[in-house]
Amino acid sequence: MTIQVSTQDARTAKALELLSGADRWLKITSKLDGRRYYVVPSSDGHHLYWVRPDSCTCPDATRRGITCKHRIAAALFVARVNAERTPGRAACAGCARTSVYHKAACKGVRVPLLGRLMA
Repeated sequence: MTIQVSTQDARTAKALELLSGADRWLKITSKLDGRRYYVVPSSDGHHLYWVRPDSCTCPDATRRGITCKHRIAAALFVARVNAERTPGRAACAGCARTSVYHKAACKGVRVPLLGRLMA
C-alpha cells in the first residue's frame, strides 16, 4: 500500500492527528490468525474501531468502502515502527512483526521499504 500524506487533504490530516495518539492505542494480536489489530478511537472519542492497514470497522470503511483515516493512521504507524527498527529487518506490513518464523504464517503483506514514507 502506498501512502500519500498531504496536510491539504482532510482525511490524511485527520489520520496524522490520530497517529499522534498511537501510544494510547490498544495493540492486539488475534489468537486465531496471529494478525495484529489496533483499537483506534474515532475523532470525537465516542467510538472505538478495530483497524489494520488493510481493513477497519468504521462506517466509512464498512459502508462506503473507502480508505478511511483510521486505516491511513494504522499504515503510518506500521511505517513508523518499521523506520525505527534495525536496518535490514523489515517488519510485516500486516502486523509489524519481524520474526523469521512469523513470515510464513502471516496473512499480511510484507512491504520492506514502507518506513521510507516517514522521512
